[in-house]
Amino acid sequence: MDILATTLGLGAFYAASAVSLALIWGTFGMLNLAHGAFITVGAYASLLLVNELGMPPWMGIFAGAAGGAAIGAVINTLLVARVFARPGFEINIIILTMAAATIVVDGINNIIGPSTERQPFSFEGRIALGETSIAWQTVMVIGISLAMTLILTLMLRYTALGRSINAVAQEPTAARLNGINVNRVVMKVMLISGAVAGVSGVLITQSTAVYPTVGQEPLLKALIICVIGGLGSISGAVIGAFLLAFVETVAQFELGTKWGTPVLLMAAVGMLVLRPNGLFGSRDITRN
Repeated sequence: MDILATTLGLGAFYAASAVSLALIWGTFGMLNLAHGAFITVGAYASLLLVNELGMPPWMGIFAGAAGGAAIGAVINTLLVARVFARPGFEINIIILTMAAATIVVDGINNIIGPSTERQPFSFEGRIALGETSIAWQTVMVIGISLAMTLILTLMLRYTALGRSINAVAQEPTAARLNGINVNRVVMKVMLISGAVAGVSGVLITQSTAVYPTVGQEPLLKALIICVIGGLGSISGAVIGAFLLAFVETVAQFELGTKWGTPVLLMAAVGMLVLRPNGLFGSRDITRN
C-alpha cells in the first residue's frame, strides 16, 4: 500500500510536468527546452501574487497558469514564430529554447535572488488508506493532472482549434493554403502549453520549494517520460509517468533511496532498446 500511495503521488507530479511538453512535441515536433523555465515562471507567479500582492493562496494556481502562458507567448513571439516551419527548425529551436531557458533562470537569479521560498498554494491533511495514508495535496495533484490531460486530449480531437493544430502539425504550407492562420495556431499552442506547465510548476513546488532552477529536474523527467510514452501521445505521457514512478518507487523501497534515479534511467534505456518509438508512438513527425 505504501508503494501504491507513493507511486500515485510521484506519478501525478511527473504527469503534470510532462503533458505540456508532450503537447508541443507531439503536435509540432518541437523539443522545447524552455519547458523548465515555463515551470519556474509559473511557480514564481504564484509566489509573487500570494506573498507580495496579498491575494488568497488558492489564486496561486491561476497565477501559475497566467505566468506560464505569458512566458510561452513571449518565447513564441521572440523565437518560435521566427523559425517555425523553416529549414532546420527542429535543430534551431532546441538551441533557441535552451538559450531562452538560461536567460530566464539567470534573470530570476539576478532580479529576485537565489533564495528558496515555500510555495503558498498547498493543502494540509491526509486521507487514511488502511494502514497507510495519502496526502490531500497528492489527491489534488492527481486530479488536476488527469483533468489537464483529459481537456487537452478532447481539445485536440473534437474542437476546431484541435483540427487546426493537427493540420499545421502535418503540413503548415497546406494548412496556410486552406485558410488556417499558422502563426495564430502556433501562438495558441504555446499559450496552452505555457499555462499547463505553469500550473505544474505550482503543483511540483508544493513538495519541494520555489527557486530559480526548480524546473530543471522536471524537464529531464518530462523528456524521459515523453520518449517512453511515445512522441506525440499525451495519454502515453501520463501512462509513462505513472509507469516510471512505479519503477522508481519500487527501487527506492527495495534497494534504497539512492537507487531510484539510476534504476529509472536504466528502465528508460531498456524500454527504448525494445521499443524505439515508445509505448504509444506510432509515427514520426515530418514536415516539408
